[in-house]
Amino acid sequence: MDEIEIPDSIRCEFEEKGGIAGIMESLPDDRKVEDFVSVARALSDPMRLRVLFALSMQPMCVCLLVAMTGYAYSKMSYHLSVLKESGLVCSRQEGNYLIYYLTDHGKKLVEWIETF
Repeated sequence: MDEIEIPDSIRCEFEEKGGIAGIMESLPDDRKVEDFVSVARALSDPMRLRVLFALSMQPMCVCLLVAMTGYAYSKMSYHLSVLKESGLVCSRQEGNYLIYYLTDHGKKLVEWIETF
């Protein structure tokens, strides 16, 4: 590979980190990147953010989330499935109801979002 011209202001630090190979080795692995992309997708919809904030106040069943948002059950179920797949929300069965609540990761994320 041809020598890459690097500005002097970053050359020393770049070389200390092992150059291209060292930095590439330090990057997150593909699984970690995919996990982050999944969370980013989950956060990309305003309704899912609202659901996260609602669930940060207390666990809820789908019927409460539907009543609060005016969304159809099918749409709310879709949003909840995206949040579950991203690891931000879990559910537990109570009789005929599924009760949704934030995972520890979901709680930390809501706390972080609230700092904006």
